[in-house]
Amino acid sequence: MQLPYHNTQIKHWNPGAEMPLILPVHLVCNTSDEQIFDNIRINSRRPGKWISLQPEHDGVAVLCGSGPSLKESLGEITERHAAGATIFAMNGAAKFLSANGIFADYQVMIDAREQTADLIGPAQAHLFASQVHPKCFERAPDAQVWHLQIGGIEQAFPDYDGPYALIGGAASVGNTATCLAFTMGFRNLHCYGYDSSHRDGDGHAFHQAMNDGEPCAYVDFNGKPYLTSLTMKLQAEKFQDTARALIASGCHIEVHGDGLLPDIFHAPKETLTECEKYRRMWQRPEYRICAPGESAVEEFLDKAKPTGPIIDFGCGTGRASIKLASLGYDVTLVDFADNCRDDEARHLPFVQADLTQPIPVSASFGFCTDVMEHIPTSDVETVIRNIMASAERVFFQISTIPDSFGVTIGDCLHLTVRPHAWWLGLFTRLGYAVQWQREGEIDSRFLVGRQS
Repeated sequence: MQLPYHNTQIKHWNPGAEMPLILPVHLVCNTSDEQIFDNIRINSRRPGKWISLQPEHDGVAVLCGSGPSLKESLGEITERHAAGATIFAMNGAAKFLSANGIFADYQVMIDAREQTADLIGPAQAHLFASQVHPKCFERAPDAQVWHLQIGGIEQAFPDYDGPYALIGGAASVGNTATCLAFTMGFRNLHCYGYDSSHRDGDGHAFHQAMNDGEPCAYVDFNGKPYLTSLTMKLQAEKFQDTARALIASGCHIEVHGDGLLPDIFHAPKETLTECEKYRRMWQRPEYRICAPGESAVEEFLDKAKPTGPIIDFGCGTGRASIKLASLGYDVTLVDFADNCRDDEARHLPFVQADLTQPIPVSASFGFCTDVMEHIPTSDVETVIRNIMASAERVFFQISTIPDSFGVTIGDCLHLTVRPHAWWLGLFTRLGYAVQWQREGEIDSRFLVGRQS
């Protein structure tokens, strides 16, 4: 199972090289899909109620991850617990807290591997995702089942008459626990040990053998290097999206301690114009690694069958246009960031233009990939009208998931994350003809023409 978000790279220096080799890394789940769904089928048939959405209340949730800073937060956690806060301990943090005189109210676990059962520790109650290995329930038979938001998960469920929730959070235990606490009615969340980076070589406040040997890399945020495992880097990035969504839903969230995740969360947000935001992004070599439009060229040619000039709207690196030009097409590149193009694309015609304004170039065909999700929702209709005024038939590829790269500058890049049906309805409502469409797992693709 490829995790839904990634922008991880490893830098490798070859002997004598002047620049590092930057290798993109796709993160995959540590357990096969087959094992995960086998676990879900077994565990969802256990007796008992599944966790469902509870009414909002004024309780305080203290969420304890296992980062190194947890050790120096024990006093605060003790004080909050004494004042009535409810403690959620992630994985091995339950044992660590117990050894330091703090008995967690809940231990939360989601890892599907069998050895996760060795992390079970003392707690008033255990909250296990249905994907954990059944051995976890053998060791904590009274644990309550809850369900992660995984595609197709409900197909593994038995008949169940009661209400239940599907919990999001990008499937790291710390991020998911925030959504779990929200589902249980908590709106005041305090996060401890959510470092998502190492300190003095240690990735945890205690030794956790099952994490030995995890691949790590140095990552940079605001000019400071952090040593982190690849999965913790992902958690740090996705926490920002999860936290924003929870705050927008009425949560108060405080992140304590230090490390990559807290530092991103506490970084002051600059007020940047959209143009300046992307000028900064294009200054980062790692942002250029992936060019989504390049892989969509063949489908564009197959579905649109262009016979005239093409405009590449929001061209980015220009690699898609290079590919089209090499096949003999007359291509004009359009973008509002003048530093976006790779050097190899600079010989092609380029127009610097803001898509929220009338576009000073026209063609028979348009190619627009990895653009519309970056447009503020309030401007989406205007941008579509401007694009369709400049080209008679346009191929759109639109991401339908949040971005994970904006955190590198403390901002969000995907400003309009909507499902396939939303985009289809919008094109139709604006009076355009959707001549072809395809809904994918992470994006939607359309061939749109002016209504005849």
